[in-house]
Amino acid sequence: MVMAIPFLSSLRTSVYGEIWGIGKSNAIHIYNGHNFFDRFIPIENKNLITFFDTITFLKRSGFKRGVLLPHSFRSALMFFLADVGERVGYARNKRGFMLTHHVAEGTVLEPTVEHYLKIIDTLGGRRTTMDAPSLIITEDEEQIFNEKYMNINKPYIAFITGAQYGSSKRWPSRNFSELADMIIKTYGMKVYILPGKGEDELAHEVYTGSTQKTGIEIKNMNIRELKVCLSRASAVVTNDTGPRHISAALSVPTVVLMGPMDERYTFYPGMHTHTISANVPCSPCNRKKCDRDHECLNGIRPETVFTKLEEILG
Repeated sequence: MVMAIPFLSSLRTSVYGEIWGIGKSNAIHIYNGHNFFDRFIPIENKNLITFFDTITFLKRSGFKRGVLLPHSFRSALMFFLADVGERVGYARNKRGFMLTHHVAEGTVLEPTVEHYLKIIDTLGGRRTTMDAPSLIITEDEEQIFNEKYMNINKPYIAFITGAQYGSSKRWPSRNFSELADMIIKTYGMKVYILPGKGEDELAHEVYTGSTQKTGIEIKNMNIRELKVCLSRASAVVTNDTGPRHISAALSVPTVVLMGPMDERYTFYPGMHTHTISANVPCSPCNRKKCDRDHECLNGIRPETVFTKLEEILG
């Protein structure tokens, strides 16, 4: 969603009618403060009843055009069955017959930001000057956060210790623990661990492994609260997962621990992302689970990450 922002900005300036978004209502808060959508259609789950209810609604609304960002067969099927006039997207996953306009595939691996921007080219629109994602914190989000988290004060470092993609992207918990100890001992700064859905156990492993427990807290936040918390951090240390893009888009120094993924997928111009990786022959493998003792992430030492943080904090 974050890497789609330059595309959405371009779409907004290229379309003079209404633009409606479809997706999860909790996730759409990523875009608060932007005017990308005039209205929003929430899809809270993937069961068949919701699927066909959405199709019925789309069909009655009579949309002239549908733009597909996901590559899923299901998303194309939804627009196809809803008789959306033009259906624009990448012809992947055997769904090409359901699209009226195919976005041309690149001959080499391309960054996701550019991958989405090519849809604007297919639509005959114009690209804006925005070449990297940028997020906004609204006054309402600030106020709600201040009222709920009065005990969170600057300066602090935020940790993202999980990764929804799979275990192959997760830096070992013991390394996060050692890094937290270094930060607290050297700078006296608080460390906040911000787990995502189903990541509480990982967060507690990091907390348990630390010798400086008074300096570490685990905070479970929704997407709006997470945005504000990341925006106020002195730096963020994160696995290669969604929140890394949120903090970078909020102009926060973000140290990303790169594991099995090819960095070209997530590259875009910007001075706020600092990637650290280990030079191992099997990377990038793009696997969700590792069968080689996690060499790519085990090879990143806490001391190396701390040195990068010293440069940033200095």
